[in-house]
Amino acid sequence: MNAATLRLLVVPALLCAGLAFAQAPQTASTHALAAQAQALRAQINPSTDTITEDRADFLRRQLLASLERRQDMVRAIADVERLSGQPGRVTPPESLLALDDLRREIQRLDAEIASGARRTELLEQERTSMAAQLTEKVAAERTLLDAGADPDAIAMAKLETGLTESATAEVDMMLRLLGVQQTFAQAQRDAIASALTSAGRRPLTVSSRDAAAVDVRLRARGDELRRRMAAATRERERARGELAQKGATVNALQLETLKERIANADIDIELTREALTNLATEQLAWQMAVRIYRDHDEGAIVEARRNGPMLVERLERRREFLASMSDQILARSGALSTEIAQAPNAPDAADKRALRDVFDQRLQMAQHARFDESRLIDLVARMREDFDARANAYGWRERVSLAWAFVRDAVSRAWNFELFTVNQTVEVDGRKTEVPRGVTVGKVVQAPLLLVIGLFLAAKLTSWWERWLHRRRGLDEGRARLMRRWALALLMAACVLASLAIAGIPLAAFAFIGGAVAIGIGFGMQTLFKNLISGVLVLVERPFRLGDVIEVGSLRGMVVDIDLRTSVVRDADGADTLIPNSVLMEENVKNVTYRTRMQRQSLSVVLDGDSEPRAVVETMRAAAQRHGQLVDDPEPTVLLEDFADNGLRFTLNYWVELVPGMDRRRVASDLRMMLLGAFADAGIKMAPPPPIVR
Repeated sequence: MNAATLRLLVVPALLCAGLAFAQAPQTASTHALAAQAQALRAQINPSTDTITEDRADFLRRQLLASLERRQDMVRAIADVERLSGQPGRVTPPESLLALDDLRREIQRLDAEIASGARRTELLEQERTSMAAQLTEKVAAERTLLDAGADPDAIAMAKLETGLTESATAEVDMMLRLLGVQQTFAQAQRDAIASALTSAGRRPLTVSSRDAAAVDVRLRARGDELRRRMAAATRERERARGELAQKGATVNALQLETLKERIANADIDIELTREALTNLATEQLAWQMAVRIYRDHDEGAIVEARRNGPMLVERLERRREFLASMSDQILARSGALSTEIAQAPNAPDAADKRALRDVFDQRLQMAQHARFDESRLIDLVARMREDFDARANAYGWRERVSLAWAFVRDAVSRAWNFELFTVNQTVEVDGRKTEVPRGVTVGKVVQAPLLLVIGLFLAAKLTSWWERWLHRRRGLDEGRARLMRRWALALLMAACVLASLAIAGIPLAAFAFIGGAVAIGIGFGMQTLFKNLISGVLVLVERPFRLGDVIEVGSLRGMVVDIDLRTSVVRDADGADTLIPNSVLMEENVKNVTYRTRMQRQSLSVVLDGDSEPRAVVETMRAAAQRHGQLVDDPEPTVLLEDFADNGLRFTLNYWVELVPGMDRRRVASDLRMMLLGAFADAGIKMAPPPPIVR
């Protein structure tokens, strides 16, 4: 019998001596396992790097590793049981940071317990499979023994059976270790939960020292991230320099490595920027915690309940993206590792290793970013849980205050609800950029309110200004009214623009309305806008003013009002006629008082042919001069106009100033009565009626 056969027979004998330990791992001792491992180690040939190792030696090495693992687990079980026998006391937290540390520890223990439960389930399934394999190995060994097989085959079968049995015992011991660890972790969690419960019964005071400690911790992390971004920027510059310097001389793999290094730097900068954003979010979360614990601000709880789910959803999406990115990087790195393993001595093996190192570095960046996202998600979850627990412990006064905070938040969200957005073009550094601006319910309500208030104040102001112009400045009522209307129109336009600006509604929001107005102008509003433009021209060019006497066609009267669309002319009968401004601009308009308001009037009389003409002239001139409404310069004149059939025709020419309140017909009537009286006093007779020819 050779040495190999002797070892095949001796080793199973040693294993059989240890089967009792494998079947009852709870009573196994470290010394027994060490003795078995020592005896087995003496039977193993020295290891080599070749792949042609003897199968018996391979099984012995596997069995030795299993025995050593069982020794380690025995010691681990003893250590955990010793720690479990000395439970530590957890002090209730006194500060905000201590409270968060305990809640973070509970999160870690919960994750550990959940992971242990999943691993226990997997190990139980593996234990069942191992038991089935052990049964098969034992049956195969008995078959060989009954058949009187070769001793080497029997020894090999016993060695395989021993390895399977030791592996089964190893699984059993792992289950026991997991059970002890789960019990210990649960005890730790219960102790921390008890401390947190004790802390919840008393108010947690947050001092300025706690807030400063939080700021110091966040500031240190911010400085570290900024240093990391600076380092990534420098690395990118170096990689770009190498690419520009060596890009034309290196091979394809080296060129790809340089490009991937630049991509690594870009990814590092992007991930660092995202980490800085997360740091700002974390700072806001801590500020919210300070508001709740120190300032007793129930609005912070409302904000946490409203913004927490959206923040967690964003972080979860980011974490999923990083997980997908890690899988892609791992796939590329794994493909390179496979190529290197298949041809380790290939000429491009070194270049492939360098490229794989770049991908491994990128994978480490992605894993670090995933950890940062998970850490922030856990922080938000801890704070939300703590805030909810604090809200549930409120008394009725605090609950009323919290309910009122929810009502205010609901009203605020309804007020700030975005109806639609418009793009507003702004110029930044000489470049036009479209910036989206939202139109909210509050802006839609605020703009009309501001407009109504502005119009009310504008109406009051212009009304006072009209009275001041009329009473203090002596301006006529019509002109003051016209100035008030124009001032009111300008103020109304200013109020519309100001209300939109104060409410934050961009003019681009009315772009679609502008298109509709343009269509209306083109089809149904031509006449209206024609009159409006004519009104503007009338007011700018001023072909006539208030109080002017004009003639338009057969209409003669005084202008009493000028508006944007129409002008009002009052005729001798006192009737007001509205004339469209477009008519006044297109037709011939005679302005009787354009240059001056003085107008010559004529009055004719026929006197008896025997009358002295010079006496008549003096009598008529004297009567006209006594009338107080005639203009002195030029003075009235009397002319012998004609020799009529029944006498002499004299004409009195006089001038009157056409001012508001002046009635030309009344003046003429007064002059006729004054002339009749003067003729009677002077003995001047009126001409008889002309003869009637039959």
